[in-house]
Amino acid sequence: MEKLKRVILLCFSIFIFSGVLYSETISPEVIEKVRESIVLLSSNESSTPSVKSPNALCAGVVIDEVGHILTNFHCIYKQKIINLYYYDENDWKEYEVKVIGKDPLADLALLEVPERTKKVSYLKIANVDDIQMGMEVFAFGHPMGMAWSLSRGIISSKDRHSRHPFIKSLQTDAAINKGNSGGPLLNLKGEIIGINTLMISRNQQNAGVGISIRSDVVRSSLAKMLERGQVDRPAIGVMIVALIGKESQQNKLIIDHPELKKIIPNTYGLLIRKDPAELPVGIEVWDTIVGVNNIPVNNGVEFSDQLIKYDIGTKIELTLIRNKRYIQVEVPLKVLPLQTELMYGKKLLIPPKKIP
Repeated sequence: MEKLKRVILLCFSIFIFSGVLYSETISPEVIEKVRESIVLLSSNESSTPSVKSPNALCAGVVIDEVGHILTNFHCIYKQKIINLYYYDENDWKEYEVKVIGKDPLADLALLEVPERTKKVSYLKIANVDDIQMGMEVFAFGHPMGMAWSLSRGIISSKDRHSRHPFIKSLQTDAAINKGNSGGPLLNLKGEIIGINTLMISRNQQNAGVGISIRSDVVRSSLAKMLERGQVDRPAIGVMIVALIGKESQQNKLIIDHPELKKIIPNTYGLLIRKDPAELPVGIEVWDTIVGVNNIPVNNGVEFSDQLIKYDIGTKIELTLIRNKRYIQVEVPLKVLPLQTELMYGKKLLIPPKKIP
């Protein structure tokens, strides 16, 4: 009997704890404001759509009082027709949109709707410092054509990367499927902590791993798109590969350079692997980058974190290892070249649904 009481007490404690743990939720008022700020995008890569070229569905979010809309770059890339719908019972009009900003590396695009004059609700972008691992979040979008749907989860990691070390991203277990692309990941206040960009799955269904572009990247990208219409990021103009200090990693590189083991000590850093058309003055193939402006860098993420601090055209000082000696070389930052076709070459495979 005593044992049964202990079991009942334990179950009751778990119930109470669970109730406290999940008691916070997004309020109906916030949900309504968010829903009014989300748009539905229907696009087609053909100027004469047919059964063979079905419309693709994405989401977008209004981000200022002017009515600018953020979405994913892959939602507008190579699309001949892009139509937009607001969540407005009095206005189910189909609007044409104008793409005014592109950031392919971050998978972001900025849109405007010239015809729409009615004031629209918009959402604020959250401070990245307020994002914590384990916090409750909500994703809004049109998953599998289910328009204006809400899903719930937590932040599984706030330090992922999407497509490039420059692009800081969030990992969430909130359900993100086809049709969520371009929609926001939100905190309980209804602030944008990320823009949903992809799901990681082997079977094209939600597998509990969603990736969202982090709010600090979104904020920076938005400012540059509003200012210049595009986002350029810095590079030094060479191909590099990370050395992780493991024998197996070095063996892979020795295949291309038999003398590598004699030249490069067992160290972390970034190996200059290939000779482009023109190397920056002072840099040689097989140099290893270990610092930027006297700050050590061990990998591509740390290297990118340093480069992103500086404008294109700025000269930075690289610390290199060459012939087992440290040297310092000054190089100007160039525009990072993008191979958009390789990044977004595949067609969108989002199934068409009847628009409400």
